Amino acid sequence: MANYAFINGQVITVDQSDRICQAVLVEGAHIKAVGTSAEIAALVNDSVEVIDLQGRTLIPGFIDAHNHLTHQGAAFATVDFGYPAVSSIADLRDAVGHAAENCAPGQWIRGWGMNYEKFSDGRIPTRWDLDDISPDNPVCIVHVSGHNVLVNSIALALAGVDDNTPDPSGGMFVRDEQGRITGYAYDSAQQLVIPTSVDVGHHGPDIGYDLPLEELVDDIDRACKAYLKVGITSIVDPQVTTREMPGYMEARKQGKLTVKTTCMYLSNHQDAINELGITDHIGNDLLSIGPMKYYCDGALIGGTALFYADEPQGEQGCKCNKSAGRGYTYWPDVEAFKEALIDTHRRGMQFGVHTQGDMAMDIVLDAIEEAHRRFPRSDTRHRIEHCHGPSREQVARIRRLGVIPVTQPGQLEETGDDLTHIYGERRAKRFCPLRDMLDEGIPAVVSTDAFVQSYKPFDAISAAVNRRSLTGRDMGQEQRISVLEAIRAYTWNAAYSVYHETRKGSVEVGKLADLVVIDADFLSVPLDEISRQQVLMTLSSGEIVYRK
Repeated sequence: MANYAFINGQVITVDQSDRICQAVLVEGAHIKAVGTSAEIAALVNDSVEVIDLQGRTLIPGFIDAHNHLTHQGAAFATVDFGYPAVSSIADLRDAVGHAAENCAPGQWIRGWGMNYEKFSDGRIPTRWDLDDISPDNPVCIVHVSGHNVLVNSIALALAGVDDNTPDPSGGMFVRDEQGRITGYAYDSAQQLVIPTSVDVGHHGPDIGYDLPLEELVDDIDRACKAYLKVGITSIVDPQVTTREMPGYMEARKQGKLTVKTTCMYLSNHQDAINELGITDHIGNDLLSIGPMKYYCDGALIGGTALFYADEPQGEQGCKCNKSAGRGYTYWPDVEAFKEALIDTHRRGMQFGVHTQGDMAMDIVLDAIEEAHRRFPRSDTRHRIEHCHGPSREQVARIRRLGVIPVTQPGQLEETGDDLTHIYGERRAKRFCPLRDMLDEGIPAVVSTDAFVQSYKPFDAISAAVNRRSLTGRDMGQEQRISVLEAIRAYTWNAAYSVYHETRKGSVEVGKLADLVVIDADFLSVPLDEISRQQVLMTLSSGEIVYRK
């Protein structure tokens, strides 16, 4: 393995003092020294390749602590239904029609990223919009949130779903005035219409198609190559089941898993994990098992996140469960859900909970508080995935309980206008309150939730520091954070969220040489140009894995 000396740069170390240095020496897989260019040059010998950064910025490798890698890899290879390419039902029909022309009869047409909230039609598309242009092919189009899908009539028939099929716990079918299922399925209803190899029940949404193992490996390979190109050296996959894990294992065996991956097993596997006696993280730097993953409520886009019904909410986005507030929980029995979290805590495990709305936030925080009351533990680092809708009081409570919010500010830019329409301006401007979190001393994390949002780190950083929607709408300027704070949230804080901060997440002696060279003096880049920056080089464990 080669050794490298990076000199004459702007090295953002993300160490405890937030030092900015000039140079780094990499020896094998680890960082050997950090300091001035003169100090590092004095350590160079014939075994070291010297790389002159010429004022460019070097940072720790990005750690995307909430990233659906396998789904993003699949999205790269399937039909793109994302906005603005598809901004109306007519565009949707054109995309499906084109795909049908190139598919054999019976072959599935699959795609990702539809955002009907941005459609000019002002309504949710239905199966009848698709049936005449896909008469011989089942169609499944995943919404941008990943929490709902649109299928055509052939797909419904293959799934055995008809107008008499009841709504499952934690999900629902959209029906017309006559009670007919329209082909649009929310949350846990998705798994009733998608061919899948895993029954997750009320434990979360399931959009993982039943694929041959080699296709899954190809998806992983495709995603890893794209991630290294933008500086992502590690991810945490927040929903791993018996479908994804064999893919990761085989990709590792074939040398195609090139991004360090920590897997969060979905809670439908909790009993099996208990039987195996697993009570802590296991694995190595390349592939490991981390926190258990739970779902509390639904999605912001789609309107199924659980909020207190204390202010107006747009009818288009409101999916109300009359037994609660606005939105719903996946688990039909909230008390059983709380007890499951408490039991996971009792066993010594870390968990992360998908939690969006303020009502859901209280449910989860109540469970964590009760878990600590019954079974006191230190340094638990339980995570709240997304954590976009907490009140100021709930943020303070998150700090007291030592909970780590794993946020995705990119949603403010990509869907900020839709969130404002659905939830109102006051509430939408407070979504993802990173400024409040950091001011409370909470090590909040910035991530992407890819495929749901752009997987590119500079897009997420731009959203965190600018807080503007695609149309320029103010999405809460008082919650902006600085560029350095965003980098820390994307590196050290992300490592800390899965107990990896002693091995990576900063440019410090002894840590893995997971490094990114940005093709600019990043701290001098105008804020509105952050998303346009590019990575010049990526190192993973001291090996150059991407060079522009």
